[in-house]
Amino acid sequence: MRNPGHRREEVLKAALECFLERGVEGTTMAAIRERSGSSTGSIYHLFESKEAIAAALYLEVLGEYQTGLLKELEQHPGAREGIEALVRHHLDWSLSRPDAARFLVEARSGAAVTAAETRIREQNKGFFRQLKDWWQGHVRDGTFDEMPFELFLAILRGPAQEMLREWLAGRTKTDPRTAIPVLARAAWQSVEKRPTSARKGGATPRRP
Repeated sequence: MRNPGHRREEVLKAALECFLERGVEGTTMAAIRERSGSSTGSIYHLFESKEAIAAALYLEVLGEYQTGLLKELEQHPGAREGIEALVRHHLDWSLSRPDAARFLVEARSGAAVTAAETRIREQNKGFFRQLKDWWQGHVRDGTFDEMPFELFLAILRGPAQEMLREWLAGRTKTDPRTAIPVLARAAWQSVEKRPTSARKGGATPRRP
């Protein structure tokens, strides 16, 4: 007899494949059942609907990504090393799990996932609280420039996310892994706190 947890993972794996091939709207419970090899009774015992499967899959994949990122911060608590680790994790995880990364991007605005907004918001709350605590600590010690947290996040993931979108869509052949050092350095330079004179290009030299 199959372990219920293992059966659940098989259903979610099959659902991910179907959703990426046909979209959530175009996928049926029958297609997921056939792909996963589950019986009708067992699949409905786990999930009441296709939408419930999509929401559960989104939360599980998002949690996997967030857990990995927070572990990177634990291992790299310093400001610069933390920034570079966050950018590296974002790209490494997405490149090692391209189907999951595509689903996070493509399904976020879908009806099935937005219907689970309360659960998503609750899961995000704990994640962003820990990330914000780490960020605020470095703002207080003068390592990071002061800015709204939302702006910090946009700077941190913006360029890396844009390159990743292009790669996932097949619009670039450049392996994002080769860009990790450049993107990580750019993220650090955008948030580090520098002397005012350095930001303005330094003092203007006097003429003799």
